[in-house]
Amino acid sequence: MMENPFQAIHADAWDPTPIDVPSINERASSLVRAHIEQLRDAGAREGTAARSTSILLLGPAGIGKTHLFTRLRKQVGPRAVFVHTRPEVGVDPSPRHVLSATLRSLRQPVIQQQHRQIDVIVGAMLATLEGGRPHFPLSFIDDCSRQPPDTQREIIERAVARAEDRFPDTSARYLEHLLRLPFADRLSQRALFAWLSGEEPSQAQLDMIGERAALREDDLILALRTLGVVATFGAPIVLVFDQLENLAEEEGKTSRIIRHARLVSELRDTVRGLVIVQMALDAVWMQRIHPVLHASMRDRLEEKIEHLALPTPEERRELIERWRSALPDKSKPFPHPFSTRQVDSWLVMPGMTPRMLMQSCGEAYQRRALPEAEETEPVDTSPDERLEVAWQELLGRARKRIDEAAAEAQGVAGESVRAGLLAALSVAQVKAETGETEGAPALRIRRADGGCDMLFVQHAHHTSLARVLRAAIALADERRVLLLREQAFAIPPTWKEVHKLLGTFTGKANASFLPIEREALARLLAVEHLLGAARSQDLSDDVGRGIPYDTVMDWARRTLGCNAWRPVEALLFVATLPVSAPPASPPPPAHPRERAEEASARATAKAPADGPVLRELRKLRVASIDRLVREVRACDPMATRATVMEELAKLPIKRFGGAIVALEEPWR
Repeated sequence: MMENPFQAIHADAWDPTPIDVPSINERASSLVRAHIEQLRDAGAREGTAARSTSILLLGPAGIGKTHLFTRLRKQVGPRAVFVHTRPEVGVDPSPRHVLSATLRSLRQPVIQQQHRQIDVIVGAMLATLEGGRPHFPLSFIDDCSRQPPDTQREIIERAVARAEDRFPDTSARYLEHLLRLPFADRLSQRALFAWLSGEEPSQAQLDMIGERAALREDDLILALRTLGVVATFGAPIVLVFDQLENLAEEEGKTSRIIRHARLVSELRDTVRGLVIVQMALDAVWMQRIHPVLHASMRDRLEEKIEHLALPTPEERRELIERWRSALPDKSKPFPHPFSTRQVDSWLVMPGMTPRMLMQSCGEAYQRRALPEAEETEPVDTSPDERLEVAWQELLGRARKRIDEAAAEAQGVAGESVRAGLLAALSVAQVKAETGETEGAPALRIRRADGGCDMLFVQHAHHTSLARVLRAAIALADERRVLLLREQAFAIPPTWKEVHKLLGTFTGKANASFLPIEREALARLLAVEHLLGAARSQDLSDDVGRGIPYDTVMDWARRTLGCNAWRPVEALLFVATLPVSAPPASPPPPAHPRERAEEASARATAKAPADGPVLRELRKLRVASIDRLVREVRACDPMATRATVMEELAKLPIKRFGGAIVALEEPWR
């Protein structure tokens, strides 16, 4: 049993079992559902009238904006697909950002179903064009999956031809890959998702799906239009932009607000099949965003506005009853485990948001064993304690995100890594400029001595990485340049040109290659989410009110030590970085007899003992020695740094500088 089942006071957009009282802000959810049904009806009439619409939902922090997303997923089920995205620091709103979020969301399961959302959108289109029942897309997908591959291919080819005739402003190539996805094997699905999302697939993935290169910038809006056309056949796309208050920049800058407004306007005007839902804090929208918008932008972004309301006393009571039903002990009558006095006070308290109500229930549940005389004493939890808990939760989510990307043979997006570093620099009170160098996200620190450029080289294809390296070599003649790449997303040894260029780059006095290990990357992703949550007032005090942004920033400066994080130190010239040279050139081929003797020796050599260091290193693949010591001690408290180093010396490892190690096997 959880110590506090009410501790998850922030809604998870992809919660598979949301607890809900449908009457709370029913007008808003009914409005979105009505637009979904209008698009489905238009799709049934050949899709020509399936125009996109825009809805703006405004309300205070904790009112339940993100919870509406989970409610709609539950209520609508497979009649639509849902996309959830939010602004990131230093990442400009763009078609690429929306396309990536859309394909990422299509991987998510349909609530209370075994299928994914990609099955819904593809099944609805194919069922319509094949004369089936578009309102039962998952049944059609199941039937089609049992057909021979030749039959599946014929169905897809017919659908592409018909769509191309009716909708000339789409991409037949993109559509074909999208329709293939539910029927492909796992490896092919991974490659298709990468290409369809606008990411950069590896060469092996491109070969697998028969493509020569990733989508170009000019292809992105065409790809979104194609997705919209597919959506018109019975599964509209509900595109949700959450936490839009994060568009408001410091010092009154408005560029990101304008870019978002232009993007939403273009999507609404040129892409079919979308229900665009924007969510923001009402005060920030009216004070920072609304005044910046031109009249035409307001017509589109504020096409329909719904202000979210606080729950009534009756709705609050029903919420408490629903939450109580999830507790392990329900044998005693309501309001157990709360007192009647507690519940009555919550029902009449002014300004009580659902988040504040859950926070109050959680505090009362934790204190349920105290004598009744003590139950009204205030809970004294400092903001520092709450922020520490939030930080650990965000670190856990960041690690999960890194691991999920690794499972798909991808690194974390370079723009997201840059967003994390920008957030860390903000905590360190350092200003940086963002830009791009040959397709690589970049940032620059300006100083009297010339400053420093950092390029985020999370490329999955050797050609594009080589292009960035050539640009970095030229830049290093003018100023200091750092290349940052995820440690676990290693550059394959077969990329010979890349290694040669990397050797040339690191040979320059002003150039360094900086691998970033998993935990350091998790800190960057977590601090970006921390500051974003602070701006959205999603970090709560004892009674569920948002902790002020300045308080969060003060805690971060006192606690996180961002100035000492290695990427920050590197940018500020604090640390002298070891040069990560490329692997040495391979030795000349050995004589056949020598090769045979070497193979025989390897075969007869005694394998290293399967100790705790080897077990942990097999899990991590690449790790700093400090990280390895921590992981081993977590499993074996008697282990010391000396015992770890002793076992490490007996293992076949590859070293990167003096602090990073990897097992030799993965590099062969």
